[in-house]
Amino acid sequence: MLPLLSRTCLFAVIAALSACATPDKAPPADRGRAGAAEEPPRAKVQVGRPGSGKVTPFADDPASRTVYFAFGDATIDSQAAEVIRQNAQKLKEDPQLVVVLVGHTDNLGSAAFNLAVADRRTEAVSDRLRALGVARNQIRRLPVGSEESTKTKCDSEGCRRTMRRVDLIYEWR
Repeated sequence: MLPLLSRTCLFAVIAALSACATPDKAPPADRGRAGAAEEPPRAKVQVGRPGSGKVTPFADDPASRTVYFAFGDATIDSQAAEVIRQNAQKLKEDPQLVVVLVGHTDNLGSAAFNLAVADRRTEAVSDRLRALGVARNQIRRLPVGSEESTKTKCDSEGCRRTMRRVDLIYEWR
C-alpha cells in the first residue's frame, strides 16, 4: 500500500490529467443506444517513451484498455476477459511495459464503499493478468473509487455504467 502522501500525490496527478482529457467512446453495449450518455473524462494515455519511437499498446483504442463492471461488482465477464487477455499478451511481449490499473466506480454509494469496490475491481483484473502469465512487477493498482465520478454530472444508468470500470494505463520502466 502506498503511503498517504504518495497516494494523495497520485490522486492529484490523475485529477490534473483527467481535467485535460477528452471523453472516450462509451462501452460497446451503450454505443448507438438512445439516451446513452457521454463517458466521463479520462487521463490522457502516454503514446510512447520519449525518443524511443515506441507506442504504448492500444494507445488509439481506449475500448481495448478498459474493463467494465456491473454495479457494486468485480466479476469479470467474457467481454472483459477478452480485453484482459489482449492486454496480457502485450505485457508479456515487452517486459519494459508496466500497466497501472485505475479502478473507478459510479457516483452512487459512500466514498468508503466505492473505494472498496474499486480496489476489488483492480484486484480482479490484476489476478486475471497474473493468471495469464504477466509478471507481478509489471502491474500496479490504483483504486480511485468515486473520486472523479462525484465531480461528474451523471444522472442516467447509461452514464453510470461507463463510470464502473478499470482503465489500463501503460507506462515504460
